[in-house]
Amino acid sequence: MNHRLTKWAKFTLRWGIAIVGITLVVRNMYFRDRVTFLDDQMRPVQAAVVGRENDGKTFRVIDPRDGKYRMVGRDELVNQPDQQRQPILIHAEQGTKKVYLLALDLSDDLKSAQKLLVADTPDGPGRWISRAQTLDYQLKVPHPLVEIGVATMVREAWRQPSLLLLSVFIFPITFLLTSVRWHELLKALEIRIGPAKALVLTMVGGFYNTFMPGSTGGDLLKAIYVAKFTPHRTRAVFSVIVDRVIGLLALVILGGVMATYQVLLPHPPHDPVARACLKVAGACGAILMAAVLGLGVFYNPFLRKYSGLDFILRRLPMQKQVTKAVEAMHIYRRKPLLVFTALLLTFPVHITVVLSAMFAGMAFGLPLHPLYYWVAVPVIVLVAAIPISPQGAGVMEYFAIILTRAQGATISQAFALTMSIRIVQILWNLTGGVFVIRGGFHAPTAKEQEELEVDEAAAPRTQAAEK
Repeated sequence: MNHRLTKWAKFTLRWGIAIVGITLVVRNMYFRDRVTFLDDQMRPVQAAVVGRENDGKTFRVIDPRDGKYRMVGRDELVNQPDQQRQPILIHAEQGTKKVYLLALDLSDDLKSAQKLLVADTPDGPGRWISRAQTLDYQLKVPHPLVEIGVATMVREAWRQPSLLLLSVFIFPITFLLTSVRWHELLKALEIRIGPAKALVLTMVGGFYNTFMPGSTGGDLLKAIYVAKFTPHRTRAVFSVIVDRVIGLLALVILGGVMATYQVLLPHPPHDPVARACLKVAGACGAILMAAVLGLGVFYNPFLRKYSGLDFILRRLPMQKQVTKAVEAMHIYRRKPLLVFTALLLTFPVHITVVLSAMFAGMAFGLPLHPLYYWVAVPVIVLVAAIPISPQGAGVMEYFAIILTRAQGATISQAFALTMSIRIVQILWNLTGGVFVIRGGFHAPTAKEQEELEVDEAAAPRTQAAEK
């Protein structure tokens, strides 16, 4: 009963996070483009765009105050503030004065504020001041003059379908390379299932990762089915864990290197993109340092003893499986070239994912520099790999918004980027259903999951394992 309650609690929590996150994102998305102009009191008015004329220099909008159409020139538009209704300090005759930010006049590259529209009270009339009149204002999140909606992105993608097709059809490379990587990790542990079987199980695992509700994922299914072909069941399960860890470490390395490269490029003071990249680089560096220190402690008997790791390992449940997992770690230590090769194989996998996302982003007209995809996409994919919610739903979108808004992307555009990453993966995971149907790979039962806890050293290998 307790196990069932825990399972349903996890299910409810994960799906609750996904539903809340996606709902908040969708509520802040726009179907039509949005622009902001000033009324007679110099107050900003946000309106939906229903048409453009004069080569995009004039916008036909629906005025929200009376619901009527009106024409607005591009020179009448202002940028939304990044600190709306938050007071800022400006120079005044008697020292300093607190005012409220209403809108901005940003440079064409969205890097700096040329003028600020402020009001003495939250609901008072606006007036323009120069950037030099402020004391501590720094632009953090630039908003473009025209905030692109979903309809415009779809039209952009429809005009150049080749980019979307390229985004989709380069993705199978990831399945081929990850199956080769896992096959080599299995072979190092004396588990031989053949490259074709490794590819099939990888595809089946992808199918269940996407379409299986609840907490049962493709990694568990891969572990259960590969354990059927070997007496070393614990090693089989451990190979799946190591395979996943190597994939995540390569993702952290790729994101950290590209973020560091972006930080080292010349950029204006207080550049929001540089600040975001610096945070990403710092987080990636911390993760890698923790991994190196952890391995150093684990493989050094003296450090393992006096750090308390031995004490923790001896008191873990399922001691037989813990012992065999430690043995597998030492097997991998004796084959550093194989582990290094597995790590190298992972980089083309993540490069393919970044390229797929970049082609989709270009098709949708996202205002991201091509190099910035190499920073943002690894972080977004890394978040999706953490089992906080199904397929990282909600959490993935949140980080995409944080990382892309620094370059002027709207919530709709950030959502389009995450959905392109997710949908391409789902489309190819769906092909794994062919192997599920033809190969009889059913969802693991409770009995099969319990059998993973038994490591039958004398169990015979099946003929399929040698094929």
